[in-house]
Amino acid sequence: MKRNRIIYFLLCTGAIVLASFYGGPVSYSLLFGLLLITPISLLYLLTVYVFFKLYQVVGNKHITAYEPVPYYFVLQNEYLLNFCNISIKTYSTFSYIGNIHNSEENTAEKHDDTSLSNVYELLPGENIRYDTNLICRYRGDYFVGIKEITIVDFFKLYRITYRVPEPLNAVVSPRIIKLESLRSIPEMTLSTFRENPHMSSDFDASVREYVAGDPIKAISWKASARTGSLKSRLTYGEQRQGIGLFLDTKRISDNEYTYIPVENKCLEIVLALANYFSVFSVPVTMYYSQSGPVSACCGNQSEMDSFLSSVNTLRFRDDEDSTVLLDSLIGSAAFANCMVVFLVITSADAELNRKLYSLSLTGVKTVIYYVGYNPRTEDIIELQDQKVFAVLPEDDISKIL
Repeated sequence: MKRNRIIYFLLCTGAIVLASFYGGPVSYSLLFGLLLITPISLLYLLTVYVFFKLYQVVGNKHITAYEPVPYYFVLQNEYLLNFCNISIKTYSTFSYIGNIHNSEENTAEKHDDTSLSNVYELLPGENIRYDTNLICRYRGDYFVGIKEITIVDFFKLYRITYRVPEPLNAVVSPRIIKLESLRSIPEMTLSTFRENPHMSSDFDASVREYVAGDPIKAISWKASARTGSLKSRLTYGEQRQGIGLFLDTKRISDNEYTYIPVENKCLEIVLALANYFSVFSVPVTMYYSQSGPVSACCGNQSEMDSFLSSVNTLRFRDDEDSTVLLDSLIGSAAFANCMVVFLVITSADAELNRKLYSLSLTGVKTVIYYVGYNPRTEDIIELQDQKVFAVLPEDDISKIL
């Protein structure tokens, strides 16, 4: 376009010089013809802006990260004039469109939110429909699909770029990554019980949730009728141990290009852990702050949908203070009776190290996942029965967890 403008400027300059020195109908006709190109081009751009229409539709309302969903867009020429040199730009940092984005080169670190697609030409009354798939990379609420439309005139001298008046908004759920093994604590056995000599051997002393495989004679029908769910009698020396899971919900930045990938990775870790232990019917209790302490539980595979719903509704906020919640958990039995406590954090400081030291005194195994763009694991105190893992937003957690 720059070259065309230079050529046009030189032609106009030459026509003005020719008309000034020689005059005559030919030179003046040439000059007026060249000068008319500008208003004609601008009028053409205005016409295309008014009569060119874009329609785009996402097939599913419920979108999960990295799962393709049907998507199509229609380019429509509603005028009696040929429209040429129409191009579109799409949101491509948090999502991409199949066949238009052939690779995933645009990442959050580049902060490049658009990707140029093909150039289209539409005959009078013609429409072009493009059926493909839309893939969202991260959990969150953000715009997807086509972002901007660029119109260029016939002579490629002028250009108009404008945003789509009604962009598509996607509400994306985090994906559940299924882990074959838990590499971060390979020595841990998946026993859900431990010996406790202080417990009564009386069958009616206590009950627990029914687990598939429990004998029929062990079911406490009175307790089941009273609670509305199947309960099994707790025998001598049997006590269920669960998994404690703490999630820091403080937002790390005001920039969505920074916080969305980090928050998405935190939720992927939480869901992967809950799903892994649910296969073995090991109860997981997640603690997080939402202007106050909140917990969500998952005891088996049938409860994963409910747990996922809780994760979908939680929000990271700038004013969240999870340190108070972590203090209360360490000082209570919430963590003391757990086989393992997992901490998913996005920052580390002296206050966190003090809490970790207090937690280590309880003798509970602790695994810390430090999520961020440059997580410095050396900032976290080294303690016995504690492991620390750095997790980047682009990491494959199946290779870390």
